[in-house]
Amino acid sequence: MKNLRKISLVLLLGIGALGALSFSSDLRTLPTNVEVSESAGCRFSQCTATAKSTGQRCKHCVSNAGDSKCWQHK
Repeated sequence: MKNLRKISLVLLLGIGALGALSFSSDLRTLPTNVEVSESAGCRFSQCTATAKSTGQRCKHCVSNAGDSKCWQHK
């Protein structure tokens, strides 16, 4: 009976460890929303729109190379 408990415990811990390893590797492969560029950190360019509420330039990145406005200001 004690051997059965030990085997069950070892199997349960092993399954849990494999699940944790799988989960952590999935987190490393998730895409991030950070777009890379030299000036504003954007892949293509930064939106040229001005926010009505603050009067400051929008900090979103444009989606395509030919765009001048982001998804929110199109």
